[in-house]
Formats: sequence, structure tokens, C-alpha cells
Amino acid sequence: MALYVNTNVSSINAQRKLANSTLALNTSYQRLSSGLRINSSKDDAAGLQISDRLTAQINGLNQGNRNANDGIALAQTIEGALDETTNMLQRIRTLAVQAANGTNTAKDRQALQEEVNSLSEEITRIAKKTTFAGALVLDGGGTNTLMREVAGQQGAGPKKYEYFFQVGANSKDEITLQCGAFTLQAMATDISVSKFKALSNGQDIGNNLSAAGLSKNAQTNEMRWLVKDPQAAQSTLNMIDNFIQHVDSKRAALGAIQNRMESTIRNQSSIAENESDARSRIRDTDFASETAALTQNQIIQQASQTILTQANQRPTVALNLLGGR
Repeated sequence: MALYVNTNVSSINAQRKLANSTLALNTSYQRLSSGLRINSSKDDAAGLQISDRLTAQINGLNQGNRNANDGIALAQTIEGALDETTNMLQRIRTLAVQAANGTNTAKDRQALQEEVNSLSEEITRIAKKTTFAGALVLDGGGTNTLMREVAGQQGAGPKKYEYFFQVGANSKDEITLQCGAFTLQAMATDISVSKFKALSNGQDIGNNLSAAGLSKNAQTNEMRWLVKDPQAAQSTLNMIDNFIQHVDSKRAALGAIQNRMESTIRNQSSIAENESDARSRIRDTDFASETAALTQNQIIQQASQTILTQANQRPTVALNLLGGR
């Protein structure tokens, strides 16, 4: 075998092996310190893209669940206000039954009317003042509300508005809920009752309030129920059940959407869990295999250092040939 001094191939080979083992050790240190198998695109370009797509979906699903919980809180706020509206309508109905009785004097009915006036005003106040995070929630939509105009509306009728909840990770993955205003006047506009039209010769409630047991306050221009005389009390009894049903139907819709959102949260939590598991297998460090690789590379590095030392000494054999030793 030839002996060369200027080019020490054994040393160069040992240096290359040492450099490789050092790079492998750097990779192992990085993975073990970060907990991630993929720390840059050079580690696994395809895996990086897949894990980033999974991350986008997981983050979107988790935020969608938080949005859904906010939606549940909003629905509960509205439902709580409508619950109290129902209670007041029930109380007004009870007072109307009492006022319709022939044992009451005019002063008795005036006292009953005073309570009905207060309850009627409170129904309207709740509708106009109930807020969620500072925004009105029962005034039917428009300025300073959390509602948007329903798309595709036609005709000259009143505009419809809806609540919208982005509950999913992707575009337009929404749940919507239409909700009108709940002042007495707004409810009277929304309610179309054949029984009332028969009582008022086919007119709408707004055109014949007295036949519905309603009147307008001259000072505030707000509606209120009437029980001031037996006839007014009977008119109130003929109509008020429709208002109670109108409120209760919206409460039922609010309850249904809360159940739907809870179902959405459970479903998306399961999806996020499974996608997190898939991302973990792609992106995260397997500590068992990586520590084994670390130990292996440490041994190889130490062996390479030893061999490199010996390889660097090989050219000294030439001195023996020259009689230098």
C-alpha cells in the first residue's frame, strides 16, 4: 500500500464521519430540547405542510367552540329577558281575569290598570334596554346591535335581522337565529291573528288597538294593555295569549339553538382531539427513539474523535522510513 504525507485520506474520512455525527447530535439535541421532531422545513417538508394544515384546523375548531360558548351566553341573556317578559304577560293576564269580574268597582279596576300600565312599560323597557357586552339584543336589529340584515330580502315590509355565530373552523361555518323586537308595539306588528281580525273587521292590530285590549300612552307613545273596564279586560283576554305564545316560540328557538351549539362544541372538541393526535404523530418528538439515537450518535462521535487522532498520526510512519526515529 502506498504511503502519502500531503494527503491524509484516513484523517479526511474520520473528519467527515465526525462532522456527520456532530450534525446528527445537533438534530437530536434540538428535537429533545424543543419536543418537536420538525423544527424546520429541512426536517420534513411534507410533514411540515400537513402539520400546519392540521394546526390551522385545530386552532379554528377551538376558537369556534369559544365562539359557540359566547353564543350560548348571548342566547341565555335573551332567553332570561324573555322569561321575565312572559312572567309579566302572565301577570297582566291574571289581572285581566280579575278586572273582568263584576264584583270590582271602577276604583278597583283603576288600581288594576295602574299595575298593568307599569308592567306594560317594563315589557317595553326590557326590550329596549337589554344588552349583551353593551349591545342591544331585543330591539329587532339596526344600529348598536349584534345583528345583521338577513340576506335576500324582497318587498317593502320591515327588514329582518339575525344573530350569526361563526362556530366552525372554515368560511361561512355559521349558525344563525332570527330575532325580532319585543316591545308590545313590535310584537303587535309581528302577530297576525285570525281571531283578532274577525273581532276588528279584518283590520290589523295596529289599526284597531282597542279591539285587542291595547292602547297607546299619550306621553310616551308606547302601547299598554287595558283592563279599565270589563269590556277592555275581555279584549285583553282575547289577545294576550297570542303574545305569550309569540314570546314562548322565540324562547323555544333560543333553547333549541343552545342545544345545537352544545352539540357543535362536543363534536368539534372530538374532531380537534383526533386532529391533535394526528399532528402529534407527525410533528412531535418520540423521546424513546430520539434518546436512543442521541446515545448512538454520542458513541459514534467519541469513536470518530479517537480514530481521527490516530489517523492524524499515520503520516509519522514516513519518518521511520527516513530514519528520523
